[in-house]
Order: sequence, then structure tokens, then C-alpha cells
Amino acid sequence: MPVTLPLRIAAALGLAAALTLTGCSSGGADGDRDTKATPADTREVRTAKGVVKVPVAPKRVVTLDMGELDTALTLGIKPVGSVVGSPGAGFPKYHGDRTAGIKEVGAIGAPNLETIQELKPDLILGSLVRDADRYDALSKIAPVVFSEQAGTQWQQNFLLDADALNKKAEADRVVSTFTTRAKALGTTQGDPATVKVSVLRFIAGENRLYGKANFVGSILSTIGLGRPEAQNVDKFMVAVSPEQIEKADGDVIFVATYGPKDKTDHDKVFTGPLWQTLKAVQAGRTHEVDDEYWMVSTGYTAADRVLTDLEHDLPKRG
Repeated sequence: MPVTLPLRIAAALGLAAALTLTGCSSGGADGDRDTKATPADTREVRTAKGVVKVPVAPKRVVTLDMGELDTALTLGIKPVGSVVGSPGAGFPKYHGDRTAGIKEVGAIGAPNLETIQELKPDLILGSLVRDADRYDALSKIAPVVFSEQAGTQWQQNFLLDADALNKKAEADRVVSTFTTRAKALGTTQGDPATVKVSVLRFIAGENRLYGKANFVGSILSTIGLGRPEAQNVDKFMVAVSPEQIEKADGDVIFVATYGPKDKTDHDKVFTGPLWQTLKAVQAGRTHEVDDEYWMVSTGYTAADRVLTDLEHDLPKRG
């Protein structure tokens, strides 16, 4: 569920506005863009590329991945621009109208630098795993805060991006609220470790069982839920053929599909004889879930939506 949090730095915003009016000039290579920030209105953030000076109160943020977009919106910041998951995909629908007015600046791993420059950002959020080869070019446009990885380190990335946005206190509250809710869900399962939750994802050319070293795996671990043997591993995922689909069995199976189902093995597996032998299928405990917030986006608003699905679909136990 969306998280709307109050701003904690009104005084800093006022100071930045005053500096813009009285201490800054415009022109030069950036045209009417505000001039370089002075030490009084910047702060240092330690990133994957070292210490970077960022605005005290960023106003024109560009995000280069779905996790960064989720984080900015979770913390009450609407980016001026963001990539989308894939060309033509648009922004994740679970954000609703909160993405209205955000400019698309390409797709993940393929941002359009000219479009980004035209937006005159004062902060760019992303990761080395996506855009390492574009770091220098992006740094000429605005301060860049990059994490090392995307997805697997989503919680650390959230805190890094929150630091860059000067929203640490708000971020701490988001984390605390999420953790409390996740633990409470675990208590509804008796001993949650005995509930084996399977996560299966279909993508074109591959069927994936998700281990513990990923976004959804970390959510299940926070709740305290168990995993089937094939997924109870510190790996991102394990690929399986339709003939190995019995490895997906558990007390409950959550199924996500990336892209059109007819481009994947989804229907082949669901209509195959092995699928019907799984105990979760026989018990009616298979649930198709939204790939956008279970897999593509890796932030706390997405995580809240995953919790909502789990609260609805996990078997109730004393």
C-alpha cells in the first residue's frame, strides 16, 4: 500500500529557496538551470562510487530503476523523470496516479541521456549493475548516487537512496512499520517456519524457482516463513524445466509471469500432468500474483503490496 510521509526538512527547503533567489545566478552551459550548489546547501553521501555531494533538498530527481522509483514515491518525492521496466511497459500500475506527470526517460539499463539532461535534474538515483558505463556521462548532468546492485540488496539501497533524498527519519519509520507488519503476519501462521511457501516465475525461455537471495525471498524470511527444499537456498533463483516442476511444490505456491503468458511455459505447465500432482494444486493453494510488485519493483511500497497478497492468500493457522 502506498506510503505518504511528511517532509522533515522544511527549514532546509526554505534555506535552499532563499539561496536560489539571492545567491545563485543562471546561464552558462545549462541555460536557465540553477547554478552549482554551494557548500551551504549540499551534503555528502557515501555511494558505490565514493562520496558524492548532493542537494540538501533535492527537487528534480531522476530514477534509473523501479526500486529507486518506488523508494522516491514511498518517501513522498515524485521524480521528474524515471525509466520504465521495459520499452512500452509504462510505469508500474500499482503506483496508481502517483506517477502522473513523471517523464519516461528510457528503459532499465538503457536510459536516454538527452531526455534526462532536458529535465535538468538535481539528483540521479540508480545502480552500478544497471548503468556503470554511463556513470561519468550522468555525473556531468547532475550528482549521481549509485548502489552496487539492484534487487538483492534492495533494503540497503532503500536506505542509501533515503540518505540521498535527506529522508532518513522517514525511511526508518517505513522500515519499522513494514517489519512490525511482517512479523505480525508470521504470528498468524502458528510456527511460520513450518509453512513452505513456493515462488514460481515464468519468463520467456526460463521457469524460475526463487531462493532466499532476492526481493521476495527477503520478505518471506522477515515473516519467518519456510521454503520448499529446492528454494531454501541462499541463491537468487533455480531454473527448472516443465519436467522438473514438482520442485515447485509447497504448502502454497505463488506464481508470477513476466510478459505475455503465451511467450512462456505458463500454460504448458498448468495444463501438464505433473502440475496436477502437486499437493498445493490439489489443495487449491496456488495464487497468481502481480509480477510488477512481486518481482520487477524492489521497494517498500511494493513490499507492502506483497504483504497484502500474503495476508489474503496464506492459509490461516492457529
